[in-house]
Amino acid sequence: MIWYHGHVDGKAEASAILRQLRRDSGLTQRDLAAKAGVPQSTIAEVEVGQREPSLTLLSRIAESVGQSIAIRLAPLPRNSAVATANTIKDRLYGDAGEGVSPDIREDGALRAVIDLKDALRRSSHEGFDVLTCQAPGLVGDTRWDAFLAAIVEDEAARKAISPPRWTNDTSRFNRPFWYLSKSPRFHTWEIANSPGALIRHGMFAAEEELESV
Repeated sequence: MIWYHGHVDGKAEASAILRQLRRDSGLTQRDLAAKAGVPQSTIAEVEVGQREPSLTLLSRIAESVGQSIAIRLAPLPRNSAVATANTIKDRLYGDAGEGVSPDIREDGALRAVIDLKDALRRSSHEGFDVLTCQAPGLVGDTRWDAFLAAIVEDEAARKAISPPRWTNDTSRFNRPFWYLSKSPRFHTWEIANSPGALIRHGMFAAEEELESV
């Protein structure tokens, strides 16, 4: 039995599963394709991450060598990127923001981003991957989608590791630039003190504004 973790990067997950299947069974791509009754090109495309197979196809391939695919549900870590995006969306548009001013709603969203930043700062490399490997859903406001990606990218740079690929999606870059402060007199200060990852994603927020409160 092989567990399917269900990361959003399904191509990479399927590639790893298929390579494990072939390694455990000692088969060539041609042999595995013959057993599963699929073209060899299908096996090759999945293995190199060019194709994301359906669960039906992946199960068929696994069963051809006496294995099965299992899906396991598990709660998301509290401060994962996915959970943070859900919190931001709820703070901005959901019941959590009902009856409160836009400024207070945005303060709640900012608190969620800062909590994620702090969790990533404290995490090990493995813990960082757990918190960020799954791409969060889009909030519906490009500013906050860019902000979330920028925070993850910035913390990855601090740990000298590669950020998850979803941070580079075009939907996570904001233009025109967004200043976190609503007061123009702080904008020059924000420009001078914003981390490079935030600037790259289209926003200005000074380090001090991202500290825990």
